[in-house]
Amino acid sequence: MNLKFLEFESDVLKDNVLKDPFIRKTAIIEPDQPEGKPLLVYLSGFLSSSLAQLNYDPLSEDLYSRVKRLKSEGKIDGSIIILPDTFTKVGGNQYLNSEAVGKYEDFILNEIIPYFSEKYSTDKIGVFGKSSGGYGSLTLGMKSKKIKALASHSGDAYFEYVYLPSFPKVIPYLRKFKTPKEWLDYYWTKQNKKKKEDINTLNIIGMSAFYSPSSSGDILLPFDLETGEIIMEIWEKWLQKDPVRMVDKISGNLQNKFVYIDVGVKDEFNIQYGSRIIHKKLKQKNIQHIYEEFEDGHLNVSYRYDVSIPILENYLKNI
Repeated sequence: MNLKFLEFESDVLKDNVLKDPFIRKTAIIEPDQPEGKPLLVYLSGFLSSSLAQLNYDPLSEDLYSRVKRLKSEGKIDGSIIILPDTFTKVGGNQYLNSEAVGKYEDFILNEIIPYFSEKYSTDKIGVFGKSSGGYGSLTLGMKSKKIKALASHSGDAYFEYVYLPSFPKVIPYLRKFKTPKEWLDYYWTKQNKKKKEDINTLNIIGMSAFYSPSSSGDILLPFDLETGEIIMEIWEKWLQKDPVRMVDKISGNLQNKFVYIDVGVKDEFNIQYGSRIIHKKLKQKNIQHIYEEFEDGHLNVSYRYDVSIPILENYLKNI
């Protein structure tokens, strides 16, 4: 297995409103003789980048080391794994097209996947990731015929439980500013960007930027900053992008695909409940999938890739 890097120049990310880079560093974990092998695209969680999966961690295992170990153990033959950087100034990515952030759905579906699919002469495409990356894997899998397999680890679902508890916590910080954009500009001037209250606030601004942007690129918050009252018109835009609701409308696109979903029973963001709802709905619609719960929370569960990578590869290489 080899680790390579390239600078990927995106057309769809040019002129994005946040002025985030449109030339994106992308890592490739490449097996020997890669042509025709399954192609797996890793989607990062929020507040991180796919490239962070390659960082040395003395208490864990980076993705490159993990893949080499899985191969040495005979659990995989070796897939091509693509890790595109998709970090943005709103804290990360939900892999949607947004007037307030950029066309990141198009970036993955219409640029990254076609480029590497052609480069390696393969149409055996899978996506996987955790948290926001799991959300992206599931939602893009429901939207795109190009994706033949997906693994969603603890992907955001049932927004009432995932996000509503955070709204009252961030209102005191946001109400000091005229707009979310003003808070965002202030945040990026701070030396310490990891205070809990700032991370919580950035997360809600980021979700608002992806779920409820205005047509002119403003970030619309789903609550009133004076009273805290939910603004139902905006909140409804969030719910339309909730996988629990999306399953009702476009889950048919998951037919004849491999779908893997897992979640920790102690998930700190209550994602186990949304995952169970999705599992129930997929069963009702007779969509074949694997659903697993495990004894852990939301954080530090990259060991679950030991499960998903082999089964994604095994499915894709046999289609």
